[in-house]
Amino acid sequence: MEQQFAPALDRLCKLIETASRDLRTPIKFALIGGLAVSAWGISRATRDIDFLADSDPSPLIDRRLRDSLKNILDKHGCHAVWRMGGLDDPIPLLLRIEMTRSYPDLSADILWVHKLWHRAALRRSIALNVMGRRINVLHPEDLIVMKLEAGGPQDLLDVQSLLASRSRKISLRRLKANAARRQLATLLETCLKEVGWPR
Repeated sequence: MEQQFAPALDRLCKLIETASRDLRTPIKFALIGGLAVSAWGISRATRDIDFLADSDPSPLIDRRLRDSLKNILDKHGCHAVWRMGGLDDPIPLLLRIEMTRSYPDLSADILWVHKLWHRAALRRSIALNVMGRRINVLHPEDLIVMKLEAGGPQDLLDVQSLLASRSRKISLRRLKANAARRQLATLLETCLKEVGWPR
């Protein structure tokens, strides 16, 4: 899968950069999801490429920007679809990109920032070498909180793997404080207990 992921990741990054330039709207983005977990040195199988992105204006409130971004991606051989949720939806806006001609087995999801802490997490993202390309990856603490918030079985396994890595970048005190601010302290404690991290 890595042989296919590397060129697909590179192409996606270039497409986002092209769209940012053509629209004259800077788009900041960073890896999240399984590939971000792998970027932090944890073996993790995935078939998707996931990003967190932000721009000003945001496509959350600018329909013309949504349409223009979709048109640019479609023009470059992708199939792009906006998925909009309601106001109370945990993911109110997501852009699904399929590169069916070049990489039929892969898809990419771009989650657009809709919370202040997501925007702060993007600012804290760290440039890493991922499959031969320098790309911003969410800081492991922010990745953990995002996955705790998602709360799916694979998300919690990823949290445990990130915690078990005992990365020096993870400050347990800061992580607990961030989780508590989002009412995720109990879930974090459960994951910490699973990996035997001292309290």
